[in-house]
Amino acid sequence: MVIQRVFARCAHALGFCVLVAPALAAPAAEVVRVVVDPTRVRDIGGVTRLDRAQFLSIHESPGSKDMTPEQHRLLREELDVRYGRDGGSLSWQSKRVPADPSNPDLPDVERMKELLEKDRQRGRGPKGAPADVRDVVLCTHPEHLHAMAGNEHTAWGPRNYEGIAEFTAQYLKHQYTDKNRPVYLEVFNEPFVKARKMGTTVEAMSEQHLHVARRVRELCPEVKVGGYSAAYVELELRNFQHWDSRQKTFMDIAGAEMDFFSYHIYDGVNIKGEPRVRTGSNSEAIMDLIDTYSAIQYGVAKPILITEFGGIPTASMDPAPYDAGRSAGMLYSLVGQLMTFMDHPDCLEKVIPFLLGVAEWTYTKETEPGEANVFLLWRKDADGKLVETDLMLYYKFWEGVAGEWRQSRSSNPDVRTQLWADGNRLILAMMNLDDQPKRVELAGLEGVSTKSIRGRFLQTRTDQPKLGDRQLDRLPTKITLRPGAAAMLILETDGPIPRESTVREHRVYATECLKDIVAKQPMRFRFEGVPTGEGTMAIRLSSGRELGKRKLPLRVRFNGKRLKVPNNWMGGDQAGRKNYFGMIEIPVPNELAKPSSVVEVTYPDTGGKTAAVVLQVNRRESL
Repeated sequence: MVIQRVFARCAHALGFCVLVAPALAAPAAEVVRVVVDPTRVRDIGGVTRLDRAQFLSIHESPGSKDMTPEQHRLLREELDVRYGRDGGSLSWQSKRVPADPSNPDLPDVERMKELLEKDRQRGRGPKGAPADVRDVVLCTHPEHLHAMAGNEHTAWGPRNYEGIAEFTAQYLKHQYTDKNRPVYLEVFNEPFVKARKMGTTVEAMSEQHLHVARRVRELCPEVKVGGYSAAYVELELRNFQHWDSRQKTFMDIAGAEMDFFSYHIYDGVNIKGEPRVRTGSNSEAIMDLIDTYSAIQYGVAKPILITEFGGIPTASMDPAPYDAGRSAGMLYSLVGQLMTFMDHPDCLEKVIPFLLGVAEWTYTKETEPGEANVFLLWRKDADGKLVETDLMLYYKFWEGVAGEWRQSRSSNPDVRTQLWADGNRLILAMMNLDDQPKRVELAGLEGVSTKSIRGRFLQTRTDQPKLGDRQLDRLPTKITLRPGAAAMLILETDGPIPRESTVREHRVYATECLKDIVAKQPMRFRFEGVPTGEGTMAIRLSSGRELGKRKLPLRVRFNGKRLKVPNNWMGGDQAGRKNYFGMIEIPVPNELAKPSSVVEVTYPDTGGKTAAVVLQVNRRESL
């Protein structure tokens, strides 16, 4: 590959070759064309600016006491990382509250108010700046606070829904002020995988969401309540019986009262299931099915919170010796998933990587010296000294990223791109999700007048993750991305990039979902309110099938016109699993758009379901 030789020197100095010169030629790589339009604003369902509180957080709260002030300062001030989630406060605070003298199954609200007021007087209230406290998603664990007979976690149980709903609402009301009250309450953390062991049911846990939401809404109407915090989103399992018995059941019982739906998504295995890579088409299919069913049931696709994401290695939560290669694989999942989530700021209201700070609670008496939880930013070495792990590279890669979304396009769904204009800066991020190198040919930046250019590069599919960040002499036009590699170009421009036009991105959901696939029998999906005008369109087709069945449909028609179906999709092929579930994007000629439209999908063989069909409609407008 031929590019400016200066980038070979830069890449070589960084210790790896994301950018490659002739003397350091990479293996033959597929050519991918990335075209950017810095003057065209992306309006994604009404969202035009990157919100770091929405996308760049840590699974900690500002009150995490095992982190030092310097560690908090590094994350919050230097790296601009926001706080994400608190899973412990509700559980331990509930134990302090006695039972109501007149009703042993209810908390003593007056006594709770007294305790919280004394805490404030002694400086023991919520720690951190009000905005940081508000950013945190508050949740609890069902083992402690699921209402069921015989629960003795507290003096008052909880043994009924009324008791736990009252405690939760009163706690939110009196522990916080209107300035620092958390915006989000996630009723439970991963409840359904624990239901059988606890002696309860999915239905009972869903009912608790209803009661808590109603009481919280009465006392704290600004707090958004949701769930169910799914641990195991293999929705297609047993031909979507898992969907029926978990997510659908929850939405049918509690969904109308929820402000958002939440789940956890990992590469690897969370709790149980088959090892798999969800990054890419699978995570998109999960989101589209939940959104579609929400739109059908409630007339709107309610927001989604992904309150844990990343990669779970074999060690899972067990302490293990440090392994840089393991961290590299986790970084692939973290950065890759975030690059895809960033295409949906209107839908994914908050996403939180499962990364912990110091987390003393993860160490036990059985933990061997030098072993630690694999999700830590700072772990204890064999001498008990805290050392920074390579997982910190996740935040260092995203350091300083901000601004207004501008348009960028990739000719290959495995190469993800994001572009932002931020004052006198233009930031282009790219990542290769594939296991083969990609040769990116970059177009659209030629007319941008720059004062300086920085290159930032992260290598993840390796025994040792590497991050490089340095000044470049000129703008590259060709870049080779190794498997799992991410790259960022940060251009300092002579002035703010103008806003000359906009592309408004809409998602239109079909009126039906989850249709059985029968060989050579067309499935029809209807759409109403499809925006028309200048721009582009695509069908987001999500199907779930046993491996061995054909992943790609035989035919797809849009308003009667047969379309060409691509043979590539975002991320891996899901080989080695019993089931495939993924989203494939199929371009649609723009002139075919009608306010009322029909998609027909036909497969050559029987089995599985077409779970969701969504229209991605991008309409260009002048400013």
